[in-house]
Amino acid sequence: MTGRNFSYIDGIIVIVYLLVTGIISYVIGRRQKNKEAYLMADRKMHWFPVALSSVAAGFSAISILGAPGFVMAEDMRYLPSLFTGIISIPVVYYIVIPFLYKLKMVSVYEYLEIRFSTGLRLFASVLFMLTKLGYLAMIVFTPCLAISAATGVNLGLLIILFGLTTTAFTVVGGLEGIIWTELVQYFVLIAGIVAVVIFFLFAPTAGHVSQYWNIASQAGKTKMFDFSFALNNLSIWVMILSTTLMGIAGVCSDQTSIQRFFAARSIKHAIHGYIFSLIFGTPVVIILYFIGAWMFGFFHSEQVLPAGLAGQPDRIFPYFIAKYLPVGVTGMMLAVIVGSGISTVSAVLHSLNSLFMVDFYERFTSNKEKGRHYVIVSRWVNFGWGVVGIIIAFYVMKLGNSILEVTAIVGSLFAGPLGGIYFLGIFTKRANNFGAIFGGIIGLIVTIGTFLLNKFGIKEFNFMWYGVFGITTTFFVGYLCSLFFGSSSKKSGLQAPAAVAIPNHSPDLI
Repeated sequence: MTGRNFSYIDGIIVIVYLLVTGIISYVIGRRQKNKEAYLMADRKMHWFPVALSSVAAGFSAISILGAPGFVMAEDMRYLPSLFTGIISIPVVYYIVIPFLYKLKMVSVYEYLEIRFSTGLRLFASVLFMLTKLGYLAMIVFTPCLAISAATGVNLGLLIILFGLTTTAFTVVGGLEGIIWTELVQYFVLIAGIVAVVIFFLFAPTAGHVSQYWNIASQAGKTKMFDFSFALNNLSIWVMILSTTLMGIAGVCSDQTSIQRFFAARSIKHAIHGYIFSLIFGTPVVIILYFIGAWMFGFFHSEQVLPAGLAGQPDRIFPYFIAKYLPVGVTGMMLAVIVGSGISTVSAVLHSLNSLFMVDFYERFTSNKEKGRHYVIVSRWVNFGWGVVGIIIAFYVMKLGNSILEVTAIVGSLFAGPLGGIYFLGIFTKRANNFGAIFGGIIGLIVTIGTFLLNKFGIKEFNFMWYGVFGITTTFFVGYLCSLFFGSSSKKSGLQAPAAVAIPNHSPDLI
């Protein structure tokens, strides 16, 4: 099958998508006159847009390109992680979201001040912001890399244009604008993925999906389960532990994950937004892994993969999109990549902005006005975060993929101890400030130590162990430390078992 060049029709599709989402952001942004409207969408969102926006924000360009790329390079062993964390779902659904929602917070780290101390809240907020800055650069850089590969446009120019466009959408629309544009992105994502599946099912290529699957299977690309107990393998056991613990910790302690649920109009809408985000998102991930296997069979059968891409699996899907999908479908998939980047970048920018405004601006300035002036300041802060993300993305472009790997690892190193601190606060009554801080420090030492052992080849660990070790070490050390030092807690009634009742499921959600 012969490849083709990028068509202006594909470019028009991307531009139309950007115009539609831009108009949505502008129209919604005009209504926002105060803090609650801009940062929290007035806490009035229905579960349906909350669910779909959560899915869209979770599908960064890294995910869309990385899932097929991992199958091309390795196999499908990540796929079971969609289901191994099922134990975490009832915990988040019945305990975590209802408990945190009742506190009516903007910053999820407000809980740490109420439960433990001001210092712990500010430290956690700064730590989150620093780790998310690296991630922000990653999610700005990745879609630009894919678009540059598909269109030939200069990568540096794309980083500037993409970064400024995404920042503008976020600055203008606030959280409500982000949620509604992400809802549009979800449907564009579905349309693009379905179009790719149809291509594989009906395109006049040398093979068929069953043949492509067989080729991938014979090469070991469809392997899904590893039941070994080796610590360096991506085994089913580490997936169960990691996805269960991190599935809870991510909702507890990640501002980017929890902010939409805080914006829901009630607890029932928040928890339904969570559960339906899993229902709407899981099939898309499965299809992306299957596309990776079919792509392997396609390129093996057609013998059309350039030698230079053989060692760069994350660039193969953009190449396939640009060269082999029909005119229009290529544009749709590029819109998916651009839109996924916008959704994820907007979510991160808004979380950074919310934390800065609530955890620092309100605390350290004398201006307590929460009306129009607050919105103006918040928008400028959002713009500042966007510019910082663009600048760091240029460093990523110069230094190459190594910084992407380091950033991902650093994020996982800090996520575990931070999640462990929330476990202490929410699930125990005895935990105190000293125990939480000491446990977090030891948890951080253990995760960094594990990383260094792995880095220098002393002992190999799969990266999923970092979060497991971080959470468990922080929790157990922090709890034992709290038993022997200090009082039980700063305030009573701030543990989920004492504070939350199982929500009834009355039919007022439609």
